[in-house]
Amino acid sequence: LAYVKLHSLLQTSSAPKKDEACYLLGKLETPLRRSLDAKSETFSWLVPIVRTLMDQCYETLQLQLFLPSLPPTNGSPTFYEDFQLFCTTPEWRSFIEKHVQPTMAQFEMDTFAKSHDHMSNFWNACYDAMMSSSQRREQEKTTSRKMFQELVLEPVAKRAKAENVRHANVLKQAANHHSTVLKQWRSLCRLLTSPRSAWADRNPPEVRWKLSSAETYSRMRLKLVPNLNFDQHLEASALRDNLAEHLHNPAESLPLAMAKEAKVSELEDDQLAEEDLPVLDNQAEPKEQNQREKLVVSEDCELITTVAVVPGRLEVTTQHVYFYDGSSEKDETEGGIGYDFKRPLSHLREVHLRRYNLRRSALELFFIDQANYFLNFKKKVRNKVYSCILGLRPPNQIYFGSRSPQELLKASGLTQ
Repeated sequence: LAYVKLHSLLQTSSAPKKDEACYLLGKLETPLRRSLDAKSETFSWLVPIVRTLMDQCYETLQLQLFLPSLPPTNGSPTFYEDFQLFCTTPEWRSFIEKHVQPTMAQFEMDTFAKSHDHMSNFWNACYDAMMSSSQRREQEKTTSRKMFQELVLEPVAKRAKAENVRHANVLKQAANHHSTVLKQWRSLCRLLTSPRSAWADRNPPEVRWKLSSAETYSRMRLKLVPNLNFDQHLEASALRDNLAEHLHNPAESLPLAMAKEAKVSELEDDQLAEEDLPVLDNQAEPKEQNQREKLVVSEDCELITTVAVVPGRLEVTTQHVYFYDGSSEKDETEGGIGYDFKRPLSHLREVHLRRYNLRRSALELFFIDQANYFLNFKKKVRNKVYSCILGLRPPNQIYFGSRSPQELLKASGLTQ
């Protein structure tokens, strides 16, 4: 029965490794030789096991090199008689003594070392289990405290922190919404009470002026616009002259302090590589003006102004250039609330590579009405947007190459 079980295990399991196969073959060789000398029927039980083992490990044991005269193991009808004669040859004895038995001895030593390690681990575990009851209780208390902290205290602290962040975000969104609505309402009131409106104010307030952010081609600001956020800086002047106590009414100090306390707040040359340039066909037919507008490129960027850096998103289509202000608190500008703009692509006159904070990551767009926009991207994104704009070939664009600023200045003839 044991022979049958061993034979079925070899047939159903994966092929054993070299050391395992040598160990099995070495253990089977002794009863195989004894049964062959005694001519008992045990030999007929062992032959199928040896045949299966050598068939599975034919290449692992290199039998084609060490046993060239071995009878075929894969389906030979006379394998039993041939192997019985082969076991008495010097070739078989030499293979067992020189290759099988040394590998079997090494495998037994390794197995003994592993079993010794397992026994050592077992006794160490037994020693740890025989600690004093007081030490065990102390360890159990420490473990209980750790589990209580991991399962109860830490989740509660994380949940409280997340809830505080959520509440602060809700308050901030409400404040931003209120501020935006208030700015829009003030803009509407100014529109309806302007001198030429239906509800003009007979006693209009004094108008304060400031320089417009629009620049000419020579980077000059020649226009005055109303200053809607004029401030005389009385508080700073009073602090400078030590007159702060007379600036505010004492009755208004408490609401101001409460408002401040309730406020929630969270504190090489620039040119493209050849592979970045679009393939421009100088002989391409002009596009129809009434064709459907399609998106060409859309990337996150920053609009750089003289007083602020506005995060947002630039979208270039086949007909327009869009910028969407992505800031949480949108300022009131000359064009309304926020720095959003939409410009026809046909009005684009020049596109130049620029540096921002010493990084080659910016583009500057110039339009035919002298308006310009300075946009900061990631470096690879900047090159991609530049290539896409050049590929669209705006009709009023002057330069279609990737010249550096030095080359553009030289080509303009201004230095001659």
